[in-house]
Amino acid sequence: MSEPENAGAAESAPRRALLLDSDLFFAVKVVALLKRIGFETTTVRRDQEWPERMAEQDASIALVNTAARGLDWRAAIIAARAAELPVIAYGSHVDVETQSEARAAGATRVIANSKLAADLPEIVEQTLRRAERRADSPPA
Repeated sequence: MSEPENAGAAESAPRRALLLDSDLFFAVKVVALLKRIGFETTTVRRDQEWPERMAEQDASIALVNTAARGLDWRAAIIAARAAELPVIAYGSHVDVETQSEARAAGATRVIANSKLAADLPEIVEQTLRRAERRADSPPA
């Protein structure tokens, strides 16, 4: 294979996302939306899997359902941010307290489920661009 072909193959390699969500039906929808914009997604449904998957995957973004039952979404956000992953947290639009807690845990973006379902591709791309700009900025 010639160099230009190799370069093209590397450019078209799928990006990776980590998803923490215990809601099977909603998670399937999120994964499908991410696939549409070129992401391979690993869905995590147990707390102990989150650090393992973060270590194994070369993810460029994390998505966390703040309404995930039985999961420590706060710890997942904190761990992802410690690994310098941008995090999109999503949940109920009426649960203002949880939205606030997600921001306090370090979520890059906090959005309602309805916004996620309607605008996920744009939200992911915007979040990644913002993260890149921050990474390129010199430290203050």
